[in-house]
Amino acid sequence: MEHSDCGTGCSGCVFVTVVRDREMYGRLVRANPHNAGGEFVEFDNLAENLPITVRYNSFLDGWDYSREAWFVFVHEDYEFLEPVGALLRQVDPKCIYGTVGARSTRPGDDVVWALNSNRDGSGLGLYGRPFSGQPTVLTADCNCLMVHSELVREFHLRFDENLSFDLYAEDFEIAAFERHGIQTRILGVANHHYSYGHIAKRFFVQRQYLMEKYRDASRAYGTTTKTLIGPLPLVLEARRANRLWRMFGWLRRIGRFFWYRKYSRDGYCRIRFFGLRMKFAAAGKYAAYL
Repeated sequence: MEHSDCGTGCSGCVFVTVVRDREMYGRLVRANPHNAGGEFVEFDNLAENLPITVRYNSFLDGWDYSREAWFVFVHEDYEFLEPVGALLRQVDPKCIYGTVGARSTRPGDDVVWALNSNRDGSGLGLYGRPFSGQPTVLTADCNCLMVHSELVREFHLRFDENLSFDLYAEDFEIAAFERHGIQTRILGVANHHYSYGHIAKRFFVQRQYLMEKYRDASRAYGTTTKTLIGPLPLVLEARRANRLWRMFGWLRRIGRFFWYRKYSRDGYCRIRFFGLRMKFAAAGKYAAYL
């Protein structure tokens, strides 16, 4: 584990990353000017390939909790496009934060406003729609997870080391809510994720593990992977509701003749009002990148 401190501009943030691509990590995280002033903790998984949950827990176990800080667990392919420290200083430290999350158990009902591309930057697009405040979600995605040291200390929050990668962040957030009532929210920080991700066979094994782990949970949890987690009766009930939602899709299509709004990957918002079509630029703070 390497630990370093750079400047004072984003003091109070500790960026924790498991590294396998040093060039990408250096460019997007370590040398990112928007992260200047933060502390950086990196785990070299090329030297020894350990599960990300083990790496993160070793950081949490070794932290001096007399020092308050925001822990920013961030993947090496994730880039902040504005300083996250200034935003974190304005939010409730009693919550967990991500940058994309599932608002409900309905597939695609996500809170997200971010750039996405392949690792080489190709296939760039703007996803989601603008939002205000810090919306509460059921779970947030793992590419960036932010939690205050005092919350970790007070409730002894840890990652489940039975999970090697997939769904580890969702589990962290579900456990925090089920055991301590801690909410997960989405922070509206500009960002670019250099991955569209993929579902490996391991994902389904780990999802089954979580289904068993949360068989007595208080509710079903949606995820950005469109997978549901929780007690089987509640998961089946949510699936039935989703099928009913799809069955009435034709009503929504009729309604779109009268009112329709879509934020496109090219940074434009397209509106249809009683058949009248309009288009205007809506990329906002992402305009310089599209």
